[in-house]
Amino acid sequence: MKKYQKVAFSLERQIKQGGYRFNERLPSVRECCEQYGVSMSTAQAALRLLEDKALVEARPGAGYYVCYQDTEEYKLSHPGESHIHNRMLQVLSMCAGSGVTDLGTAVLSPGLLPKAALSKQLARLARYEMASLLQPEFSSGHLPLRQEISKRLRLQGIEAGEEQVLVTGGCQDAISMALATIASAGDTIAVESPCFPGLLQVIESLGMKVIEIPGSAECGLSLEALQLAVERWQVSALVICPDFSNPTGSQMPVDNRRALLELAERKDFMVIEDDLFSELQTAGESLPSLKALDQYGRVIYCSSVAKSLGSGLRIGWLCGGKYHQEIMRLKAFRNVSEPLIVQALVAEFMASGGYSRHIRTMGKRLQLNLKRMREWVLSSFPAKTRVSKPQGGFVLWVELPGIDSADLLSVAVANGIAFFPGDVFSSSGQYSSCLRLCGAFDDEDKVKAAVTRLGELARERI
Repeated sequence: MKKYQKVAFSLERQIKQGGYRFNERLPSVRECCEQYGVSMSTAQAALRLLEDKALVEARPGAGYYVCYQDTEEYKLSHPGESHIHNRMLQVLSMCAGSGVTDLGTAVLSPGLLPKAALSKQLARLARYEMASLLQPEFSSGHLPLRQEISKRLRLQGIEAGEEQVLVTGGCQDAISMALATIASAGDTIAVESPCFPGLLQVIESLGMKVIEIPGSAECGLSLEALQLAVERWQVSALVICPDFSNPTGSQMPVDNRRALLELAERKDFMVIEDDLFSELQTAGESLPSLKALDQYGRVIYCSSVAKSLGSGLRIGWLCGGKYHQEIMRLKAFRNVSEPLIVQALVAEFMASGGYSRHIRTMGKRLQLNLKRMREWVLSSFPAKTRVSKPQGGFVLWVELPGIDSADLLSVAVANGIAFFPGDVFSSSGQYSSCLRLCGAFDDEDKVKAAVTRLGELARERI
């Protein structure tokens, strides 16, 4: 066997044994040279052989990615009820403990928020418009805010006038109303796995079933696994965050987005798009949202300012498409409207240009934060720890080598450190050796010390 064949055989074996998963990037040519002690031409020949075998595909400027798909890999569990709520309350309590450095909760640290600018806007509103802002407003939301949101949507290629925008109490509230409108208790909802715990809690509260669709940290949800699921079971809707999903930070390629919409049309299920992080892109090329690509009327679009201006504002929005009027009626019975003064504050900040400036500035800070946090993890955690490398958002997904993250959390909290363990990102007990970290911090020294200490605690459990 020639050298390049030996290298190809080694990589093929790793691919088929799950060492490299579907849509995951292989080592570069240079990395293969170093790993196997071969020349550049030998490494290139090995990768080309894998490409000829349809195991990998070359992506211009990005390297080689696994395209091998073994349907046995997708061991899809049956749709079932989610029971994550009580565990989430326990983890949140740990993260909020006195004297604990919280590395897990995905919220912006105060130092990243535009407090001075918002204070100035709020003072003006309180002085000149307080009387009108204390009046009830029975509508889809504060008109100036809906107008500003509509403008931002048009910049993203989404044609949605102010009458097609409904203001909600955050993105999670928007998703909850969308699900309650298009599905009923007992229906099956597909989610990307690992999944944001808040979504699992919403599905649990609505009495719906969940089916987890595996994905990768590079390309997000597996369309092959989703197709298997919708062919096997009746799926009412898919809830997906195509840009920088929480917790993996994955971004779905544009071709996959189009294929997803075609699949939704063929198999007759709705898609609820969680677009919470797309404005926080820190590298790479911006991709069109599912809503912008939707030619079939399959997408309900949801977003908010929670990850850009702070979760405390609780302002989100949705574009419900053909279900918009039904969702509006549901909203009227839930809480009539969101606080008018908060809506006016967000509208004025957007209209002034302050929101866009803040997003640009914060994006640069988040990019640096994620880079540094990733370096701290790789330098202090056990060997063979794997860390996601997102191009946006502000969370990192960490895969530990055979360490139970729930056990590690208990030890960490005793040492004044908390994070989100992997078990809260699944309703079926997956990801026990994973954890999520939040990179939206403002105290670098404190966070570095906590990450380093957490790495020491993890090494002690090897």
